[in-house]
Amino acid sequence: MFSTPTLHDSTRESEFYRATAVIEGFEKIGCDAINVGHYELAAGLPLLLGLTKTTSIPFISANLRDAYTDDLLFDPYLMIQRDGLTLGIIGLTDLVPDTVDGVVVDDYVVAGDEYISKLKNQVDMIILLVNSDRSTYKNLPSIFPDADLIYTSGSTTLTRPMMTQEENGPFVFSCGREGRYLNLVNVALENKNDLMINKSYFIEKIKYMNRRIDRYIDKDPNIPLETLYADQPSILSAIKDSQKEIKRMQGWLERAENIVEFQNLAMDASIKDDPTMFNFVNQTLEKCSDLKVQ
Repeated sequence: MFSTPTLHDSTRESEFYRATAVIEGFEKIGCDAINVGHYELAAGLPLLLGLTKTTSIPFISANLRDAYTDDLLFDPYLMIQRDGLTLGIIGLTDLVPDTVDGVVVDDYVVAGDEYISKLKNQVDMIILLVNSDRSTYKNLPSIFPDADLIYTSGSTTLTRPMMTQEENGPFVFSCGREGRYLNLVNVALENKNDLMINKSYFIEKIKYMNRRIDRYIDKDPNIPLETLYADQPSILSAIKDSQKEIKRMQGWLERAENIVEFQNLAMDASIKDDPTMFNFVNQTLEKCSDLKVQ
């Protein structure tokens, strides 16, 4: 909502206008939830609470409390229906500083576990929105093993299909910087009690290992690999390991009932602009520039 985690007087009016425009833009394109993190609280709690009253989009957080009443400041989660599935979405943050007036930040791991336990028998999938430092991303699947999908904010990390993920999930996705890419995740859930397979990762991994094997074959395509590398047992062993791994992954893909497919869509010139949204963004940027104190 804001461009910096701390607002300065010279840009405060511009940033406030930006925030209202972001919310209005989300309303236009459709948005199910906003997880409250450190950027949302950049202008202070009273301003944020005022902004939440201007929109129908739910703001959620399972670990931010009112410093005076000890009540949660926002709904901790919401449940939505998509194509016959019930999705539970939980908001968490580990980046809001303790100095934000009126806000107490509970341990996000404890809060996350609490609401995952509450929701896991009521929904088909649990989705976490986690505002945390990049250093935590590799640990999030082990911290929240009962989640299904985890979306992060708080760094400029961009998840790519080839990046290593826990094979049995949860799967972690990070959207990169400045809206340059759209994370698109398609889910096919046929059997809630079966494992979920990250199809995109398996396919990219199989392609990578096949390319490695092809490079060995390119040395002399007319000679069997066993003969070609007979005096290099380490290379033969690596080839056999790759072939075995390819076969294992192909078997998982053939048997899998629950599939996650992931891709990044570049928000570049190949994307046709919606004229209404294009004008809205340009007018907003011009207004923000006019409001900045020179």
